[in-house]
Amino acid sequence: MSWRRSRFEPLKVTAHLRTGVVADQWLPLDGILLYQACRDAFGPQLATLPGGSPEKQGVEMPLLIIHPGEPDWYYACSWAQPQPWWLAEGKDYWNKRFDVQFADLIDFKGRRGKVMIEQGRYKAYHMPVFYRVAKQVEWYCMGDPRGLRFFLSTVTHIGKKISQGWGRVIRWEIEPLTEDWSVRREGKRTRGVPVRDVAGNRPFNVIYYGIRPSYYRKENQMPLAMP
Repeated sequence: MSWRRSRFEPLKVTAHLRTGVVADQWLPLDGILLYQACRDAFGPQLATLPGGSPEKQGVEMPLLIIHPGEPDWYYACSWAQPQPWWLAEGKDYWNKRFDVQFADLIDFKGRRGKVMIEQGRYKAYHMPVFYRVAKQVEWYCMGDPRGLRFFLSTVTHIGKKISQGWGRVIRWEIEPLTEDWSVRREGKRTRGVPVRDVAGNRPFNVIYYGIRPSYYRKENQMPLAMP
């Protein structure tokens, strides 16, 4: 490991953005950190599909674990705080189109051929991209500040479609807090939690969503009480 965990403390992590972010409104920070932790442990090739439990794979995260060893364990790390940070939402498009004026340069190996842009390898695309705009986004966590700085130092973009310039991060900022807001702040949830972690009989919204990264994996998804 290139860093050694020393302590967990309440922290606020801020990403100062240059461009909009292609992501849902939750944008979990622990998913960003797991990607970087896998890159550090296994190299960039294996980090593309980390999968499974990072602890079983020997990947150490700079975050406290809640309910360790249980099926619904998760990191003490909030999701992106959407208000007032998400200032606007919009839709753009990415395009892929074969330039038919160069079709005569394709070698059909002596046979007659035609470039099909309706299907197959050269299919044309005009796909929508839904993005969110903010000057900065905040997360709260119980984390190790040294480990967070180490992993976030190489995170230049967040969200999807980063190859197209979305989610550009100008700089990261890590600040200490006097209270732990990784799961709740002033009685309000800052991330989705298992239903058993909800105190009292107040109504809450339940959605089937990932409780930990990788959030797309079915085994990491369950009914959660949402923020």
